[in-house]
Amino acid sequence: MLRFEDVTYRYTEEAPDALREVSITVNAGEAVAVMGANGSGKSTFARLAANLHEPTKGWVKVTDRQGRDTPVGILFQNPDNQMVAVTVEKEIAFALENLATPLDEMEERITDTLERFGITHLRRRLTAELSGGEKQRVALASVMIAEPEVLVLDEPDSYLDQAGKIALREELAALRDNNRSMIQIHITQYPQVAKEYSRLIVFHEGKIAADSRPEKIFADEAFCRQTGLRYDIDQEAREVAAEADVLKTTERKIHQIELDGATVGYPGSGFTLPELDLSVKAGEVIGVVGPSGSGKSTLGLLLCRLLKPTRGRVLYLGPEGGPANLEDILGRVTAIFQQPERQFFLPTCAQEIEFGPRNIGRALTITQTQQMLRLVGLDPTEFTTRDPFRLSGGEKRRLAFAAVLSMRPDMVVFDEPTCALDPEGVGRFIRLAKELRESGAGVVVISHDGEVIRALSDRVLVLDGDGSCRVGGASAFFGWEGAKRLVSG
Repeated sequence: MLRFEDVTYRYTEEAPDALREVSITVNAGEAVAVMGANGSGKSTFARLAANLHEPTKGWVKVTDRQGRDTPVGILFQNPDNQMVAVTVEKEIAFALENLATPLDEMEERITDTLERFGITHLRRRLTAELSGGEKQRVALASVMIAEPEVLVLDEPDSYLDQAGKIALREELAALRDNNRSMIQIHITQYPQVAKEYSRLIVFHEGKIAADSRPEKIFADEAFCRQTGLRYDIDQEAREVAAEADVLKTTERKIHQIELDGATVGYPGSGFTLPELDLSVKAGEVIGVVGPSGSGKSTLGLLLCRLLKPTRGRVLYLGPEGGPANLEDILGRVTAIFQQPERQFFLPTCAQEIEFGPRNIGRALTITQTQQMLRLVGLDPTEFTTRDPFRLSGGEKRRLAFAAVLSMRPDMVVFDEPTCALDPEGVGRFIRLAKELRESGAGVVVISHDGEVIRALSDRVLVLDGDGSCRVGGASAFFGWEGAKRLVSG
């Protein structure tokens, strides 16, 4: 049984309560979905359930059927936060080593787990060299191998491709069938995932706003909009449009990026990006899809000159079609990484937003900084002085949008931009990307989310993962039967 009794938690004495007076019971054998807006307290709830934090007030108890304390397995939003070993095999073995599992049994269970999660080919790979989706699969396998009695999943499908999501869904169902006493807590932003559970708990502003069957909760449209479970397209459009002038610029120096047979490989990994002939043009959105490990993020880094091609060329062209001055690329061709905290290094949100523009000679006013916060759905009165590393996963992603877009780039790469965003945040991102396109910026969106790719893409680049690729119109992509293997929605 998992029980919270009058639990309040705050991360520091001066910080607001992340959870307030939460009381809830989840009985043995229950599988529960948890939803809520970014910053509503979901991840804090997960960490308290896993005994990673002590409540500021109240108490949390996790016991087995005999009333004994029992360990909890947890999968974090960001798989990097729980990687402890150098190789995939050692990562998966770590939990069994701590349980003093005999060597022969350990070897057998590792092999079986690798096969179950479709990652046998990663066995000898370095964990630091994996893609985001590959890391998520490995992290999930390393938690599942210990067969915990209580399993907490904090948005476990955030970085997974469609095949990974299907494997996760099947594995969670199998776990419930094989261990009827196991408790599963599944935090998600996807209504279609929550509908697979008989119980849904909704957090709002640190409190439990609803605890009922998913279909009953989703039937209340006003409640769903209020708590961020659903977004109003017209409302999002109005809010983004009201602040979008901060993105506009009278001067764009990069009008096109040309990949001319460009490829890149990582020494020792066996991976090589397919040779690409591709144009990314101003005022266009290109969607990039493919299975985990197919090279999507590598392509993003290549476009932004964070990687150099091992063969071929990447050309940056100015408004007249000729080569641009490489100094002009600074701040004008940018990326938002899969894991936004990798881009943070300053003590406040405002400083993160202001650093880039000031560094390239286009400093923001205080009014513009506040405007950038509102543009991405962060209230300036609350977030201007907040520590970026103390934000929720979705809030960090919104801040990363603001920190990069404050430079008013000519070309921008979004790598899995909707991971950890609530439905309101997804709707806001779609509107934001459209505003960028309408303002004349070139946009590349790397995503496993079919809703996002369909809503935004003028063209879609498919990296198949077997060394081949194709590019064409969005309608052709969604008319292709293989699209279902690459994106959800």
